[in-house]
Amino acid sequence: MPDDSRQTAWLERIGDRLPTIYLVLALVLTGLLAWMTAPFFGPDEPNQACRAISLSHGVLIPQLGTSEGGAQIDAGAYAAMDGVNDLRMAWERRSPDFHDRHFGPLTVDAQRPLGSIRWARRTVFVPFGNTAVYPPVLYLPAMLGWRIGEAADLTIFNSLRLARLFSALTAIALGWLALRIAGSSRWRLLPFLLLPSTLFLNASCSQDAVLLSVAALVVAMLSRALAAQRAFTNTELAVMAVLLALCGSARPPNIALALVLFLPAIELTGATWRRFLAPAAAFGTVMAMCAAWMYTAAPLGLQWSDEADPELQGIFLRAHPFAAVAAVVKGTVAAGGDFFHRGLYVVGWNDLLPHHGIAAILTVCLAVIALTAPSFPLRTWRGRVLLALAVAGPLLGISLAEYIIWTPPGGHTVFGIQPRYWLPMMPLATMLAHGMRKPRWLIGASALLALVACTLPWMAAHAFYRDGVVRVFLLNLHD
Repeated sequence: MPDDSRQTAWLERIGDRLPTIYLVLALVLTGLLAWMTAPFFGPDEPNQACRAISLSHGVLIPQLGTSEGGAQIDAGAYAAMDGVNDLRMAWERRSPDFHDRHFGPLTVDAQRPLGSIRWARRTVFVPFGNTAVYPPVLYLPAMLGWRIGEAADLTIFNSLRLARLFSALTAIALGWLALRIAGSSRWRLLPFLLLPSTLFLNASCSQDAVLLSVAALVVAMLSRALAAQRAFTNTELAVMAVLLALCGSARPPNIALALVLFLPAIELTGATWRRFLAPAAAFGTVMAMCAAWMYTAAPLGLQWSDEADPELQGIFLRAHPFAAVAAVVKGTVAAGGDFFHRGLYVVGWNDLLPHHGIAAILTVCLAVIALTAPSFPLRTWRGRVLLALAVAGPLLGISLAEYIIWTPPGGHTVFGIQPRYWLPMMPLATMLAHGMRKPRWLIGASALLALVACTLPWMAAHAFYRDGVVRVFLLNLHD
């Protein structure tokens, strides 16, 4: 057998096992992360938990408080969240920039007084404006965990771990399914699914836990149609519409991802306008579902930072459109660098920074995979432009939203863009790289390097407890 054929057969055998490899690694790592990550230390996890808890008690639309949406939350749960928040804020006051700290504040000894708090069976009103407008579907696994924890009278910390575990299992199941149906595109999806940031968010009780795997499943279904050089079937369009509606209702700028519904049809040679009718119907369904949720949640309004003023920013945008566009573009470019610096390795509250070397290794690994992994290059310029719009639309939309609600009026850049907002677009963006055919051995080597880089360093990152994972595990087991 020629060397090239031998390498191809070897890669195909490994490719067939990638879903199993992912399943084993993800189950072990997310299980550990769900258990040992400091309670309420995922990004915005207290507010994410409040949204899930209120939904588990049937509160679909939170009530509007004095300034933001919220709901009646068990007093014990609020006490545990508030205690953790006090510990975190005490540390942040000693940090010149909390985004650039290298160690978090929550030691084992600090956790101990809060670890025994249980459900109080009485409620207090708790505001959680930034998550109050999020739709319920992506919270279903976390809702189940919270309800079981409350019914079993577990501690609040252990109820949180149960909610995290159910979210992680759901995300892993969707990720495994994406790899199963993705064909050769598995080589591009696997590193995304095993990024430390993806695993960490999978093991939280937020909507991001499931959202990232939903985005991977969209790319897998798209790759399957492109590889077969065919249009989506009606069943595929229905499933894709639901998945894309989940992405868009979770964060409205993600609605632009629905443009991929037209991609297989636009790539077909000699496609007539009739071939676009079914994708157009699916696209309209996505728009309608997202619009229905936004209309339902509209009474809650928007939450903005103390420095921002959406009304004044809107006036500035209309009066100085070129300056506003320049600020949004500048902020988006800066967020791109921040994404590769922090976005690949989210650990702790608000994207705790990894060592610069780890971020560099991950970035190089992903670039090599994008250039060498098997792919199905788009054949037409129309398809490439459409895919670029589907990726760029959400990125610019997120920047524009943060410019209005989180940036001081007239600002020259954009504040508030968190790298995790960009993660759902990442697997789709890799499809823009055509890929090199030679040398094939780099495919396996780079993927292996990426696996090591993506799955092992999280252990070192947990040094932000300053206590070690074993002691944290024993404390949590005791509680």
